[in-house]
Amino acid sequence: MAASRETRRWRAALIARLAAAVALCLCAALAQAEDRREILSWQGNERSYLLHLPDRAGGTALPLVVVLHGAGGNGADFAAETQFAAAETALKAILVFPDGVQAEPGRGTWDAHFCCGKALADRLDDIGFIGALIERIAAERKIDRTRVYATGMSNGGMMTYQLAAAHPDWFAAVAPVSATIGGTARSGASFLIDVPARPVSLMIIHGRRDQSIPYDGGVAPNASLPRIWKMSVADALSFWSAANGCPPAPQASEPVPGKLRRIAYAGCRDESEIVHWEIEDGGHYWPDSPFPGPGGQPRSAAAEILSFFAAHSR
Repeated sequence: MAASRETRRWRAALIARLAAAVALCLCAALAQAEDRREILSWQGNERSYLLHLPDRAGGTALPLVVVLHGAGGNGADFAAETQFAAAETALKAILVFPDGVQAEPGRGTWDAHFCCGKALADRLDDIGFIGALIERIAAERKIDRTRVYATGMSNGGMMTYQLAAAHPDWFAAVAPVSATIGGTARSGASFLIDVPARPVSLMIIHGRRDQSIPYDGGVAPNASLPRIWKMSVADALSFWSAANGCPPAPQASEPVPGKLRRIAYAGCRDESEIVHWEIEDGGHYWPDSPFPGPGGQPRSAAAEILSFFAAHSR
């Protein structure tokens, strides 16, 4: 009988340990990062987006980063390409990758007023859509409204510029990549973003060998219509340094000689700043890892952008 009681105690202890282990595994699973596909009804359309929730978020109000793909892309593919989720240690944040309106499955565009595709043809209010998306996420999850950011590539970068110009009250900082502040549409109509009502910190990343949105502006070498031209990076720097009230002379450096240049406007109004990374051999694609990180180790574009965002709040 004594042996039987001992056996029962051993079994009870084992069951308790197993239950505790299962509970720990469940808690760990719940704490892990999560990607969710969600839908938002906007202006009669079902608009989709991929939402990345960081691990161990708890009840803390988190930053929100809106990441916008280029023309012909989609949120999920852009999330995989840019690897923002892998770089989120630079800024533990909720990441949202919206889909542009799609003329065919998986190939979306944004209405950037002079580009691109179906979104431009349908005259969609994509600025309003992004605003509604931010409100939707804020209503369902705890976000820090002083730390909302936007970044995007090409057509998505154009939208990033336009979001910051139209609603600087929404964003603490933005980071357009391989984009432009204005140009002409196929119709020949010209467009330039409005001057923002308040300063917004800005990181501009652009490659010197961009064949779609030329670094120096003008007509792209691969453009099918010669009347379609785009404004230059110099135009963007001039526009935003004036809008942010920056000193006239930026600081220039060359962290990687002959390959990577940095232009920085510090001391701008309301503690805003502008940083421009000029990639000498960069083309019209998402940069790989050309940025010098801590200890001289290469850092990805996503990590560089998130590190910049982490330094700014509204």
